[in-house]
Amino acid sequence: MVSNLSAARKVNDDPRHRGTKRALLVAHQIVDEIGRSDLDVGDKLLPEQEMLIRYGVARATLREALRFLELQGVIHLKPGPGGGPVVREPKADNFASTMALLLQFVGADFRALIEVRQAIGPGMAAHAAERATANDIELLRGSLDRLRNLDGTSSDYVEENRRFHDLLAWASQNPLIGFLVVALHHITNASGIGITYSEAERNYQLKAYDRFLSAIEGRNPELASTEMLRFMRRSDSYLEKRYPDLMSKCVRWDDAAAIVRDTRPEH
Repeated sequence: MVSNLSAARKVNDDPRHRGTKRALLVAHQIVDEIGRSDLDVGDKLLPEQEMLIRYGVARATLREALRFLELQGVIHLKPGPGGGPVVREPKADNFASTMALLLQFVGADFRALIEVRQAIGPGMAAHAAERATANDIELLRGSLDRLRNLDGTSSDYVEENRRFHDLLAWASQNPLIGFLVVALHHITNASGIGITYSEAERNYQLKAYDRFLSAIEGRNPELASTEMLRFMRRSDSYLEKRYPDLMSKCVRWDDAAAIVRDTRPEH
């Protein structure tokens, strides 16, 4: 125990470690400043020289802080004359990347992702029934109409199917549910196993979507939750039977390497 504590002290006393902690503190201060200044996406931060004076740190520390924020999707470092740090809006792919990294280290498989989806699905539908805007419902109806005109074995159907559930998640008006559902879809989509749906499964999905979407339109959270639970159980059973290799596949960080399309509706 003593040797471990001594090692920890040595790490904490390492100037490089102190520099990293300082850079993280500066990153937090920059995020706070973005909020206080009410900066919007596309707005530039202060020039580097002004930031060095404001935060009282070395150039290397400031640049490390900015690189960290760029990795998190908070800013974009625009190169060239007139460039510098520009405000961005973090996307679901940033969340998916962090989540996939954590899940790889604990050895989680794709079945764990499906279980999370089943756990939050009914509550998500209930919240949507209580909170969905007219625009949310219009987008969901439009997505369902597109699904009716697509073949269940096509990549277009699979993509629109995910989009329908992403829109439903955002319709809950809970941003954590929205980011979580999109991130889960992003990881499974990047798994390398192409999921398609039989004609029978496609027909079931379309009817199920219409049922819980009608419950949402009718502002009936109990019915929306019940219909979603019924659908999730059927869907998960379908995936277990048809794609057992996917269910047992361990999540890897590079499953979240691609850029996910932002499906948040505009209000």
